[in-house]
Amino acid sequence: MGCIEVKSKKSGENPVIAAIDVGTNSVHMVVARIGAHGFHVLSSEKEVVRLGSGAQGMDQLTPEAIERAVSALSRMKQIADAHNADIRAVATSAVREASNANDFLDRARNEVGISVEVISGNEEARLIHLGVQQSLAFGAEPVLTIDIGGGSTEFCISVKGQLRLAQSLKVGAVRLTDAFVPGGDAGEGGVRRMRAHVSSVIAPLAHEIREMGYSRVVVSSGTSETIARLIAHDRDNRVPLSMNGFSFSKSEFASMMRKILNCEDSKSRQELPGMDSKRSDIIVAGGVILEEVAKALRIEAFEFSEYALREGVLVDAAQHKGLLDADAVDAGLGSVLRLAERCSVDMTHSGHVAMLSRKILTLVSRKFDVDASLGRLMEAAALLANVGNAVAYSKHHHHSYYIIRNADLMGFTDEEIEVIALTARYHRKSAPKPSHADFARMTEDRQHDIELMAGIIRIATGLDRSHDQSVEDVSMTLRNDVITLVPRHAGGTAESAALNVFAAQERVGMLQEFLGATVSIAS
Repeated sequence: MGCIEVKSKKSGENPVIAAIDVGTNSVHMVVARIGAHGFHVLSSEKEVVRLGSGAQGMDQLTPEAIERAVSALSRMKQIADAHNADIRAVATSAVREASNANDFLDRARNEVGISVEVISGNEEARLIHLGVQQSLAFGAEPVLTIDIGGGSTEFCISVKGQLRLAQSLKVGAVRLTDAFVPGGDAGEGGVRRMRAHVSSVIAPLAHEIREMGYSRVVVSSGTSETIARLIAHDRDNRVPLSMNGFSFSKSEFASMMRKILNCEDSKSRQELPGMDSKRSDIIVAGGVILEEVAKALRIEAFEFSEYALREGVLVDAAQHKGLLDADAVDAGLGSVLRLAERCSVDMTHSGHVAMLSRKILTLVSRKFDVDASLGRLMEAAALLANVGNAVAYSKHHHHSYYIIRNADLMGFTDEEIEVIALTARYHRKSAPKPSHADFARMTEDRQHDIELMAGIIRIATGLDRSHDQSVEDVSMTLRNDVITLVPRHAGGTAESAALNVFAAQERVGMLQEFLGATVSIAS
């Protein structure tokens, strides 16, 4: 795993960028400070303006819609200015298709002081993909991303994070609501005609996407978020603290669409648990688009990304300013490092503990039936185990749990964030107990994962008790149910070596109990 490299113009400079997305349905803004490992969000704003709706559809912006959008931009500029941020604003389908787009662009420039860039559909797709990459860890497998906006839907396929396809189609939630189900009234005839329209529009691209192939589907933006929240509430009667990485199946989606379409009108749809009242009219069209796409592409499961166009605009602006390296980054690692940085963690020590932890996990997995793929979560927990020191050293493992759980880590699912937080919580002091409510809520498998990872991190922390990184590696032997971990010392004093061995031996209890074997640290 690598991290984003910052190229500041001046030493100590912490530039701030505001990225604004003027969409068909809403105007979004994210304000973020560019740091050593990516960006840290300072403010996120959204206003529903329905720029591309009304009797004139997408051909012309109404004076009322222009007024709403200009007013929203004015308020957002005040927030951006308060952070001394450089602003980059882009506009999508509503503006790029309107014959009177210049009426809006001129007012934005002259009255607000923001020059809005009108981007093409394919550029919009590229930027959305760039944003999604900041929220989810993309492996080597081909990933299909789908973003249903108000005026258009964007599709991307990437392999190892590199774009292979970026395409925009003129099917969007606001556009199709106005054309087929005005006001969101889901009459059977309107929905049937809308399905036929969407199916015909997407057919050529669907064939190309099927030919290219993909193994993972990520959806983003408002329609997908609303559907994900509705399904989450339907599944567990609650919405996760973080929706990022939330997964749902084809059957769950189909069941929820039946509930949406069974509601007579927008008002009754607002009663569905998890429904965004401002989206209850356009969710019918947005959901039908996703249904027809799923049918054409034979999609079985979806993941939701909290990041989309505005985050892509932010990263693109930072890259153009020379502030961020353009190489792909592990979204999770970047997010972890940013949090550790904000909490003034000793990264030399924590990074060394993380390295030793992964090495011990690998060694143990060769002899015992444990999951070596937990290394990524364990590394995150090791790097963040001490963030609680930002509150107080006393009981800092408790503080670490709270900070991690509420820090909006990207690149991990809500469950993974809970696992990371609990592993950090148990990296010292008492072991997990059934009476601990947060731990008890986890599945038995996840409880075992936490016990294993926390037990390993305890030993790795002991191996750098001297904070001099003198234990550069560790090996392992297993004889007669006795595990011997053999640290390899490089540099450091005899006293520090003895301290590290003693501290590690004092911390072997949790791993011993988990594995059912004696664990010894060789001197």
